[in-house]
Amino acid sequence: FVGLQNYSKAMHHPIFLLTLQNTTLYAVMTIPTVIVLALIVALIIFQLPKLQGFFRGTVYFPLIIPIVIAANIWAYIVNRDFGPLNAILGWFGIPHIDWLGDPTWAIPAIVMMEIWRGFGFYVIILFAALQSVPKELYEAARIDGARSLRIIWNITIPLLRPAFGFCFIMATIFNFQLFDPIYVLTKGGPAWKTSTVSWYVFQQAFEADNVGFASTMGVVLLIVILTLSLIQLRFFRSDIEY
Repeated sequence: FVGLQNYSKAMHHPIFLLTLQNTTLYAVMTIPTVIVLALIVALIIFQLPKLQGFFRGTVYFPLIIPIVIAANIWAYIVNRDFGPLNAILGWFGIPHIDWLGDPTWAIPAIVMMEIWRGFGFYVIILFAALQSVPKELYEAARIDGARSLRIIWNITIPLLRPAFGFCFIMATIFNFQLFDPIYVLTKGGPAWKTSTVSWYVFQQAFEADNVGFASTMGVVLLIVILTLSLIQLRFFRSDIEY
């Protein structure tokens, strides 16, 4: 028994602090982007007169692909030499980017994968919430002369507040526990630039056989996620009834 020694070590451990910083960066880059994109797609599908089920299934499909397969597909897409993403950038005169090997671009490459793979989940949630908004409110707003953007900003978004709360909390949990893409694509490299807390917990527990320190980092991560979730739960709590 070492008391709080591992917690003191964690607070001064440079690699753990770097993984915590990386994990926060993943979340900050991914969560707002994926939810805004999901809202836009959900609104577009909601306006379609037909084939709504088809498009909902299409956007959700990447989420049901096993993560190893999805990661390998993404590794091909962002490949430095023959990847489609670099080929498209080449049309605009942009030189090839080593997406997973360059410390500057490695995190954005994984963020793009997480957005591509996960935004369908939030589309389904927000689409379901859109269906629960009374159509009478939209009709009344149009009679009063409100335009589409005004209706979305003043009616749709406020009434989707509980759904947004759920999406933000789930996205926070998912992204602060990010592990699979790191393990498959980069193994935390280059130079620890893509390592996350979950990946470092795994590395310390099962590769370095440092279970006590790994457990400490897991508890710290739990506290961070719990704190952020409670803050978001309070912020998105809605008293709106309709």
